[in-house]
Amino acid sequence: MSSGTTPIIPDLKGKRVLVTGGSAGIGKAAASAFDANGCSVAVLGRTLQRLDAVAKQLKHGVPIVADLTKKEDLERAVAEAIEKLGGLDILVNNGGDGTREIDGMDEAAFISFFKLHVTSHLTLIKAAEEELIKNKGTVVNISSVMATIPAEEDMAYGVAKAAQDKLTRDLAFEFAPKGVRINSILPGVINTEAQEGNAKAMGMAKTDLLAKFAPLHAMGRVGEPHEVAAAIVFLASSAASFITGVNLPVDGGATLGYWFNKNPSLE
Repeated sequence: MSSGTTPIIPDLKGKRVLVTGGSAGIGKAAASAFDANGCSVAVLGRTLQRLDAVAKQLKHGVPIVADLTKKEDLERAVAEAIEKLGGLDILVNNGGDGTREIDGMDEAAFISFFKLHVTSHLTLIKAAEEELIKNKGTVVNISSVMATIPAEEDMAYGVAKAAQDKLTRDLAFEFAPKGVRINSILPGVINTEAQEGNAKAMGMAKTDLLAKFAPLHAMGRVGEPHEVAAAIVFLASSAASFITGVNLPVDGGATLGYWFNKNPSLE
């Protein structure tokens, strides 16, 4: 399913994994990477047909339909994943909305993003708490560099992601004595299906949008889903056994201030 190199870490074999937002983009790439490591993977999303398509490409894949904005849905989804996988060792909170379909800076936009990226993560972690503690499990939350880079047009999204990063550190502090590690990843611009919607909202082709974003990264390009998936697998594995409470940028140097340093007006 994925291109590029998938890190193979022997201790992951046999682990039970739940990936939210698993039908496309980073979530789909993460599901594939865990599958390549011999894990059983449940992919969670809103559309059964898309989830089925992903699950059928995995050796041990299970589709689970749930709405991230509904607490009862999420609690049921965690219970379903534990039942169908025979337990749960790893939770990847990737689901949410980074497109421009939720727009504006009014109260409704802030509440929508907060529910998608903060309270949903908290609900899922708390629902899986007993199982994660029992199995000395791990959680990887997918955030965004927008949590750290000011951007007026994406303010509600960025504020929610910043709150998500604080939640990651607070929960890592709470769960560390219980043997559970919780970290997050902050991707830069990634070449996912969601960029189609962003490009449409901006009135341009996806290729033109990605070309516009590429120079904002020190490496001169946007990232690919499998590159984020590799970091997810690492943080979920024993290779990161002494790492918790970390908000890790996987951004091609976007947060190095490259755009500022290369601004022609400063030269």
